[in-house]
Amino acid sequence: MKKSGLSSATMGGYINIVKSVMKSVIDPVTGEPVFNRKWSAQFLDLPVIEHTKTPCLTSSQVQAMLERTCKGSWEHRLFLILASTGLRISEALGLEWKHLINDGRTLVVEQQVSRFGEIVKGLKTKSGKREVDLHPDVSKVLLADKPGSGEGLMFSTSNGTPYLPGNVEKRRLRDFFSGGFHSFRRFRNTHLRGVGCLEDLRMFWLGHKPSSMGEVYSKLSRDVEKRLQEAEKVGLGFECKEGCFPRPWPRIYNVTGYYKPTAARQQRAMEKRRLAAVEQTKQRLQKTVA
Repeated sequence: MKKSGLSSATMGGYINIVKSVMKSVIDPVTGEPVFNRKWSAQFLDLPVIEHTKTPCLTSSQVQAMLERTCKGSWEHRLFLILASTGLRISEALGLEWKHLINDGRTLVVEQQVSRFGEIVKGLKTKSGKREVDLHPDVSKVLLADKPGSGEGLMFSTSNGTPYLPGNVEKRRLRDFFSGGFHSFRRFRNTHLRGVGCLEDLRMFWLGHKPSSMGEVYSKLSRDVEKRLQEAEKVGLGFECKEGCFPRPWPRIYNVTGYYKPTAARQQRAMEKRRLAAVEQTKQRLQKTVA
């Protein structure tokens, strides 16, 4: 596998499949595994999987995203929620307006968007089903964007369907940042640790499983008043910007009538290159005349 150029994670995944298959063979008489063996990673010469690519956003980068996205747009709302809560992108895209409770101070996470664009009730882990409390500044923005009916998805296409996480990353996030959406989650986790957030609430908000008996026995997550106070106390780690006003860029549609944001960006880039070429030509002519 090494000669084929496979990554460490891919090789580890293939080995885990072999382990699972051998472990699944059970003796029908004794009920014990037939191949009860211990695997030595050193003897098998398995690669060490190191988490080297863990990009994390900074406070200035988050503020720049909020300033460059249009006020009241779904992109501005999405970046604000991700940076202030640490939700997974699939969880954020699955939010509905009915999930905004406690006068806009809490988000209920109970569903997500699959990679096929379908709403799925199940989450990544059991701890993923939770309530995430918001800072008052974030609540004001969400309540201002909330429609009168108070129903529907927070982030939906013109057809009312949820966005695909991969498409949002390619068509929106790439305009501001080269990393993935998990960078927002690392940013929020880093901020909560830096300001000394209560460990029980930090793990509860991020949807992490308790790792010690003290964390299992703690029931701070049930104290809503304490959670709201802690959410306001720890802050955001960035200034909650309102965003810019919509830009008068031309909207390009394909033959079926659907908006093509990629084509619009390409047209703007071509226009910039054309103007730059015109300016260079003028400078050359001026040097030639001189």
